[in-house]
Amino acid sequence: MGWDVIATDLQDVISSVLTPNISRNRAHLPPGSGAIEARVLDWTVPPDQWLWDDPKTIASQRLEKPSNAGQHNPTLLQPPFDLIISSDTLYVAELVTPLMRSLHTLSRLSVSTSAEGRAPPVFLCVERRDSGLTDRALSEATETWGFKAERVSHKRLAKAMEKGGARWQRGDWDGVEIWKLVLKT
Repeated sequence: MGWDVIATDLQDVISSVLTPNISRNRAHLPPGSGAIEARVLDWTVPPDQWLWDDPKTIASQRLEKPSNAGQHNPTLLQPPFDLIISSDTLYVAELVTPLMRSLHTLSRLSVSTSAEGRAPPVFLCVERRDSGLTDRALSEATETWGFKAERVSHKRLAKAMEKGGARWQRGDWDGVEIWKLVLKT
């Protein structure tokens, strides 16, 4: 749709779900739709160990530095980012801090490498399975990581979906929340 996209997950999900979805849907996009890369990003790997010059991974526990480590590869997508979307990523307490650290790092990298010096909006889409976990994540995002958090209203979501040609009933959104996080700079 005109955007360049880095889609990230763990290796097992990339090989079993993400890469097949990309392959299946790429043919349906109009010419000039933008690039898409699927790369491993394990949030538990500290950001100072991330690599932006490896076509398969940004960070993995099994990461071996490629022979070209440290060399800039202009064909690979990297910060700054205009937008960060995280979907269905809050499900265990142990991953809240690594997720928030990763979102914070991606936002900071975008601020420091963009000409405008602005933080990209982060849209965090959650299914509120565990209210305590969701509340903890949002609290940590604002109090520890310096994000401003605002829930996107159902009315605004429905309007955006309709504009995009999709019509969802209110029941389709039961338990689903979208939060807009923006790093305070």
